[in-house]
Amino acid sequence: MDFRKFYIPTVMAGLASLSPIVFSQAAFADGWPTSVVGNWSINADNFTGILSITNQATTGNCRAISGTIFGDSLTGFYCPFSGRINFIRRRTNFTQVYSANLSRTNASTVRMGGLFTDYDQPGEYSFFGSK
Repeated sequence: MDFRKFYIPTVMAGLASLSPIVFSQAAFADGWPTSVVGNWSINADNFTGILSITNQATTGNCRAISGTIFGDSLTGFYCPFSGRINFIRRRTNFTQVYSANLSRTNASTVRMGGLFTDYDQPGEYSFFGSK
């Protein structure tokens, strides 16, 4: 009996059935955190303070987030499959849009770095933080 006729199709079928499980966890194996909830120490154009993310949705490729930055409310999203985070800080007299990437590391400190734009004082400014 030729075992190749049985063995190869069986192995291929097994691999095909496992692929959704293996690849659905690929982003987490890369080191991006699944959640950004918590308090972050931040520096935005040399102003230091706290970014506090209090809520994060549990489903989707990019997940809605909310919280505060420098005591002002924020809304945005975090993409755990790419490590990308974006949020908007609005006040009566200005609007700022933050965009950053999170580190891919197994270290205990997670870092983010990127830019924010201020539409009332046009320009791009550096932004980074750690948790």
